[in-house]
This record gives sequence, C-alpha cells and structure tokens, in this order.
Amino acid sequence: MQNILSKTSLRKALSATYSREVFNLSKMLRKANIDTFLSIDRKELKYAKLEHRMHLYSTLEQEKIYIQFPGKESAESNNTPMPKDFRPKLRYSDGSMMHDATFGFIWDILDDIGKRHRDCLGFMAAIFFRMGYMYDYLKTHNPCTCEILHIDDSNNPTMFDMKTMQFDWHQLYLPDNVWFSLNDRVGRISVTDDKSISFEAFMKFIDLLLQNEDCKYFYKNIIMRDDPNYNLRTGRTTTCDANLLILFYLKGNYKISALLNDFQKSRGVPTINKRDYVNVTDGIVTSE
Repeated sequence: MQNILSKTSLRKALSATYSREVFNLSKMLRKANIDTFLSIDRKELKYAKLEHRMHLYSTLEQEKIYIQFPGKESAESNNTPMPKDFRPKLRYSDGSMMHDATFGFIWDILDDIGKRHRDCLGFMAAIFFRMGYMYDYLKTHNPCTCEILHIDDSNNPTMFDMKTMQFDWHQLYLPDNVWFSLNDRVGRISVTDDKSISFEAFMKFIDLLLQNEDCKYFYKNIIMRDDPNYNLRTGRTTTCDANLLILFYLKGNYKISALLNDFQKSRGVPTINKRDYVNVTDGIVTSE
C-alpha cells in the first residue's frame, strides 16, 4: 500500500543534479530511445486507415498511456511527410479514450495547477527537468500489447486484433509513493466537463509527447536533411526548457513580456538558463 510522503520526503525523492555528465548521458539515452521508436515496424499501416496502438505506461489509478501510429504528419498530403510520426493516447480508467492533445492543452493545465496548487510547481518543474534529460530513467525489457485498429470514414477506430511484442526502451520512473503523493496533492486534472485524469497520467502522457519530439527532430535533421552537424540540439530537452520557463512565470519569477519575447525570438522553443534550474524547482535540482 502506498503512503503519502511529506514535502521534505518528496523533495528528497525528486532531487537531481545537473552536470556535464548528466547532459552527455542524456544524449546517449535519447539516441537509444530514438533508435528503438524509429525501428517500430509500420509496414502496410496508414494514418486514419490502419493503425497500431501500443501500451507503454500504466498508472496507479488504472489509466493506460499508449503511442498510436502512424501519426497525422505521416500523411502523404503533408508538404514534408514524416513517416515515423506517432502520437500519445490515453485511456481513462473507465475504458474510454481521451481526445488527442497538444502543447496548448498542456499549458492550460499547467496554468490551472499553478492557480490551484502553486506549492506544487517546484515538484512539477523537477519532473520536467528529469524528463528533459531522461534523468534516472529505467530501461525496461517487458513485452507490451499492441492493438491493431481499423479506422472508418467517420474516424472511429475499431480494434480487430491484438498482438504482443518485445519493446526495450528507457521510460520515466518514479517510486509509486511519489506518484501517489503527487496525485493526492494536485488532485484530479480536468480534461473535459465530465472527464479527469491523475497527475501521474498527465506527466506520463507528456513523456510520450516528448519522445515523439525527439524522434521527429532526429528524423528531420539526420534522415531527411542528412545534416552531419545535428547533435540532438532540439527535441525533448528544449521542449522541457520551454515548459520550465512557463512554470517560472507561473511561480511569479518571470515577467509575461519576457516570456512572450523568448517564445517569439525562438519560434516557440525558448531555453531556460541552466542556473535557473535551481530557482524554478525551489532548489530540488542543483548544479555542479
């Protein structure tokens, strides 16, 4: 049975240190995951016609998080099709599916949590830091289930088969007591008028959204552009930095004018100064 941790115990469980070693290791882990996700067999699959939905995360509150592929950007109608595109999907505990979500949806939730539970923003920032650098990620060797979906003209998916496949990857890991405690502190996160998800489900959903970012930028720069100088400069790390800047603003440590200027100048992917990791996480993350 899980226990609710004190604020001090949560800080200790989420503590992390940024260093050059962490940065270098993160690039190795990111590349390993990119190779795994890009190697998924997509033969004969077609967006909005025949897709696969692979189960990768479960939560304490019986939600399930998947990746579904191929994604919308794989469609040949796009100017620059991305055949390896996928999207995260979330199944509520009642078995129904959540609608597809964007980063705008995520920012609205961050804003809502900031208004209701400002004292939790440091914990959230620490997890975004961990996701950005795949800090303490756990390598898994377990088989996972994959649903085979036929999608009709009304965009209604019907599962007509299921298979089990081996999938070795590095995934976000925190002890159950940490997720249980954060679920309790943050409370249910409203998605629609009558649907809500746990904090754990929200963060694990974002992790798979970040994984697609890593895969997308790698594919665009290495495979499409054959850029020998690309060195994982974009993807999950820069996206998490952007979310950390938003949390910095929500904590009252950053002006809205500075935030908007950073987003405008960087075309939507601003970075946060490494020295501010300690400030946005309330000292949970330190630097060497």
